[in-house]
Amino acid sequence: MQRRRSLVALVALAALGTGHVAMAAMPHTTILAATMQSLTGATIDPAQAMPATTPAAATPGATPAATIADDSIDGIVLDRGAPDAPEPAAIADTPAVRSRDVECMAKVIVHEAGNQPYRGQMAVAQVIRARIRAGFADTACAVVKQPGQFFDVDAYQPARTGRRWNTAVEIATDTLQGEGDEVVPGALFFHSAGASMPTRTRVAQIADHTFYR
Repeated sequence: MQRRRSLVALVALAALGTGHVAMAAMPHTTILAATMQSLTGATIDPAQAMPATTPAAATPGATPAATIADDSIDGIVLDRGAPDAPEPAAIADTPAVRSRDVECMAKVIVHEAGNQPYRGQMAVAQVIRARIRAGFADTACAVVKQPGQFFDVDAYQPARTGRRWNTAVEIATDTLQGEGDEVVPGALFFHSAGASMPTRTRVAQIADHTFYR
């Protein structure tokens, strides 16, 4: 009997040796079933050749792997760091606008209205443009440097790496190119809302500033 089993084993191994190419493409449970059938002579169901396994996530008491969804794990929001600060807006000369005038106007916008809503910043820029059109001076820089009108623009150096500066440059560029809605038509002056200019015609109040012509 021992000799017969050894012979069966040798025959099975020989069969495996001649058929390894075809069997390599078969599932490992099918290969195992075929080998066991050759050795024992019994018919083996491939599904029973290997014990069934239960996925780890379905095992009672198992801890599921952490998953990240909507930047949170188990309701804890992940800190992915603050976004990079916006790069400073580039100021370039164009046929219609000098970079120096954009810079002068942007400084006034930041200084006088950096804490105001977008329309309030536009209004300050449009006062400078209206003064150019009214003949106060030929350029934005010349307007804002007139004695007793604004402040020392050359000495004022605001931070140029944040959103406030970039917004001011955008508004100044559009305003000097004649773009943007007229939010304070014809206004040549502005004051804080608590002050008044009785000799001037009030045009509008936007946030903390009142505009006059």
